[in-house]
Amino acid sequence: MTGTALTFSDDQADAYDAISAVLKQVGVDLENGLMLPMASMDTQIRAVIGKAGSGKTLLLAELYKALEEAGVDIVSGDWEGRKKKERRTLAILAPTNKAASVLRTRGVPATTIHRILYTPVYDPEYEKIAEWLAGDGERPDVEALSVEGLTDE
Repeated sequence: MTGTALTFSDDQADAYDAISAVLKQVGVDLENGLMLPMASMDTQIRAVIGKAGSGKTLLLAELYKALEEAGVDIVSGDWEGRKKKERRTLAILAPTNKAASVLRTRGVPATTIHRILYTPVYDPEYEKIAEWLAGDGERPDVEALSVEGLTDE
């Protein structure tokens, strides 16, 4: 079985090129699938908008694949560890859970704007707890929490 080549509409191609140009400014070269030193430290936000059926989901799915291949980490609504200076991240956000769900059915790890806003901010004490709960660390000795607060014993 051979895959068919993807063909973007003119609007999709323009959007892909515009987003690629912004990403290249921060060292993510989608054309060559590379992460380069950051050329700019400016924070950039872009929104993909359009009518139903205009191809937003397809565009985001292709951008996500290219970004993942280039080595960009996807930020989710789940707990995130400490920020690393060299780490490049991307959050694909949708206004509603329905919209995020549609993206996820196409393989795009989207979350809602609401959920990402309420993701806990990094704190070393909380990181110890989160790592332990995820099975990646020893049970922490956190002064602010009792043993009863950390276990169901």
